[in-house]
Amino acid sequence: MDDTVVVAPPNLFARAVAAVGHPLLLAGALGLWWALGANDGALLATLAAVLVVSMLLERLIPAEPTWRLGLGATLRLAALYLLGLILSGALIATYESLLPAALAGVRERVGAILWPADWPVLAQALVLYFASDFIYYWIHRAIHRWPLLWRMSGHGFHHGFQNLHAINAGVSHPFELVPLALPLVLLAVVSGAPGEAVNVAGILLLSNATLAHANVRMETPLFSALFTCSDQHRRHHSAVFEDSNTNYACNAILWDRVFGTYSRGPVRQTGIGPTQPSLWRMFLLPFAEPQDADTVSARTREAD
Repeated sequence: MDDTVVVAPPNLFARAVAAVGHPLLLAGALGLWWALGANDGALLATLAAVLVVSMLLERLIPAEPTWRLGLGATLRLAALYLLGLILSGALIATYESLLPAALAGVRERVGAILWPADWPVLAQALVLYFASDFIYYWIHRAIHRWPLLWRMSGHGFHHGFQNLHAINAGVSHPFELVPLALPLVLLAVVSGAPGEAVNVAGILLLSNATLAHANVRMETPLFSALFTCSDQHRRHHSAVFEDSNTNYACNAILWDRVFGTYSRGPVRQTGIGPTQPSLWRMFLLPFAEPQDADTVSARTREAD
């Protein structure tokens, strides 16, 4: 008896989403945020809309049809997502209260001189988008390179989930929120960029991160040479150790192309090993990893 699984070719809708869905959804997120008043409430509503649309696409045209989230798993991830939003908001407020005074001299001597204040708001936002992901690219790469940083950041929590989905974009260990929340705020303070440009950059970064984690095929020609798409970031979450140590830029894949860490190829499973740790065990990953984990920390332990 032939047990071969026959995968149907993508339909017209799936091909259209793969070809142009990514830039259209980002543009739609910006438009919705603007239409809703371009305030904090509009930000939350826009993030919710991007997440809901991504999850709907995952049901209709999944990149990996066997990757399905049950109701219980979805609710647990949603609770973690909300926890991340609350903690990130508190961290950003803390940064915004401390950094301006600490970096006032740098802003006056460097930021005010170099920042292209006469550029259109969208152009300024794109500078912030690529510059902030440049900073996080190196933080992220260091986390994957150095066992101590891997453990201290709790980054294994984010990588620990098998069967990657859009909602995973907002699910990280509380320890990791410290570097995640910093780059854009730091750049905004140092550059003196107008609040409108910072907000547009924030919408683009958060929306793109959700789309990059979605279980949907999206890789728009040319556009995906600059902006990280789902097909690229899925590889970074691969359970294959060598594949997961590529494509570090969650939002600006340009940096992986420039610095030689870009890769592409199929991904059959995500995670840090053959099994997914329990949620409680994942919170404890900075202190102890499962025996079957294949991470930079685990490999260092085995070498010792």
